Amino acid sequence: MTKIMVSTLFRSIMTIFLFLLIIPLSNIISYYNNDKGNLVFSKVLNPVDDSKLYNLSNNKNDSVYGQIQSVGKTNFSLVWQDSNYKTRASNLEDRNYDIFFKNVNLGNVSNDETFNISNNSGFSEHPHIASSGNNIYLTWVDNSNGNKQVFLRSSDNGGKTFDESLSLSNDNVNASNADIYSNDRHVLVVWQQSNSTHSSVALRVSDDMGKSFGSEKILSDYSSDSYPKVFADENHVYITWNVDDDNRFKPRVVQEQEDLTGYKLGIYFIKSEDLGKSFSSPVRFDHNDSFDNGKSQVSAFDKYVYITWVQTDTVNKLGNLFTAKSSDGGKNFTIDQIPISVDQILDAANLDTVAYQDKLFTSFEGSLVEPEFNMTAGSEPIFNKEIFLFMRSFNQTGDYTIYNLSWNPGISECPSITINALDDAISVSWEDYTPGNHEIFMRSIKY
Repeated sequence: MTKIMVSTLFRSIMTIFLFLLIIPLSNIISYYNNDKGNLVFSKVLNPVDDSKLYNLSNNKNDSVYGQIQSVGKTNFSLVWQDSNYKTRASNLEDRNYDIFFKNVNLGNVSNDETFNISNNSGFSEHPHIASSGNNIYLTWVDNSNGNKQVFLRSSDNGGKTFDESLSLSNDNVNASNADIYSNDRHVLVVWQQSNSTHSSVALRVSDDMGKSFGSEKILSDYSSDSYPKVFADENHVYITWNVDDDNRFKPRVVQEQEDLTGYKLGIYFIKSEDLGKSFSSPVRFDHNDSFDNGKSQVSAFDKYVYITWVQTDTVNKLGNLFTAKSSDGGKNFTIDQIPISVDQILDAANLDTVAYQDKLFTSFEGSLVEPEFNMTAGSEPIFNKEIFLFMRSFNQTGDYTIYNLSWNPGISECPSITINALDDAISVSWEDYTPGNHEIFMRSIKY
């Protein structure tokens, strides 16, 4: 592996250069944390020499928003949004995006069979995947019936065939930003929905492997542009969402619990110990009370619960990474900031996480300053969106390693992460524009 070797003098020059020409970095490289978290530093490594890069979609279409699940040492299930070119045109409005699925065998990627899961006249977007044993569940949002609705298709034979589509959201709302998780026989789907008077986070739960679902449960009445995420472990369910300030509706459930006259922005977290039948009061996370906007992910293993989010600072409007972590099942948390900009990574966005034992694996999209490869005398720094991966143990307070997984000249974004614990491997897929059209790439790292 090739380390990014930057001398102390060069780092100093780059810091001054960025300060004068690009952005005031004083708020980015000063890491005061009053949340009693641990401050750690890292090094960025290039994994190209040690792992193979795969093109999983491998077509001429616009392939975006890939989501991946490990189902074996060299086998994965992949779902993504694809332009499908039913109408061949350069105008995006003339394309009919559908949801594609394939089981990926890394030894024969080019011949893996692709299925059109949605295959309708409407616009299908933002798919998510969950699996449990031989059962695979796919969810996405589609406007074929007029309003945007959440749909689900299930397979009980590892994705060889799928049941018919099932609509989960009401047809009198516009749904978006769905997420799914499966836990043995149970399947949980959350999404954000709105109508002319209301905006909510909704949940539906199945206890028969996705064949039928219970009634809709409203988790928040204030969720415009929120991105709810769900994770389940045995009877425990953990859900997070972010809140923005462009909606006139107050977070009613928070007001009733805390007797608030207004609201605070941040990442909201609730948990259930009875598979979603009842939930705790919401807990809000931010850093230094300076939350602007951002997205979150939640993951857990046994009693370890992690909520990781991107928080945009109010000064430079750049995304920073934070993790709230608990070792008692989500009762108490401490918050850590991830100081990515010491490695010249700026403006984090679009993250995914997976927990295993006491470790949290995080992949995120960030803008990288590349002085060694792109700087010439008198030129401005060149930024490129890359996909990064790192692992931290629960009590880690020392250095850790960040891998640059994409390491290419194209825009790389929207990572999805999965683990094969039997093989000690973490795999990350993402969409990448390096070939000239968006493709779903993937790389695996041994941990």
